Amino acid sequence: MVAVWIVGFSFLAVGLLFCVPRYIKFIRCKGRTKGIMTQIQRGIGTGNQPTRASYTYVVDGIRYAKSTGWTGNGIFRLGKECDVRYNISKPSQSYLERTGQIINCVIGTIFALAGLGVLGCGLLLMQIL
Repeated sequence: MVAVWIVGFSFLAVGLLFCVPRYIKFIRCKGRTKGIMTQIQRGIGTGNQPTRASYTYVVDGIRYAKSTGWTGNGIFRLGKECDVRYNISKPSQSYLERTGQIINCVIGTIFALAGLGVLGCGLLLMQIL
């Protein structure tokens, strides 16, 4: 029975740690603007390596420079325009659209729901046994 609780809480914790920061970013970053890719870093190794991009964007005449996290989901092209979402009250907080943010939230949510399901089964088993 202890294994059920460990698995349930582990899945729940991993899911929440993975998706909650991204949901917060989605909620806070309502502003939209265009940016420019200024640098692209590719991971070292063979095969399909993750990539990280640096980009700049302008909000109210102020230029901001940010970087994405390492992702295998983004398609970055140096010097090309990109869609930036930013926090209207703190324009320095931003992220790029179409870099896998949504799929990461979905995966994290699935893990959290699986953890809740296992915990629910554990509670049900406790009532039966």
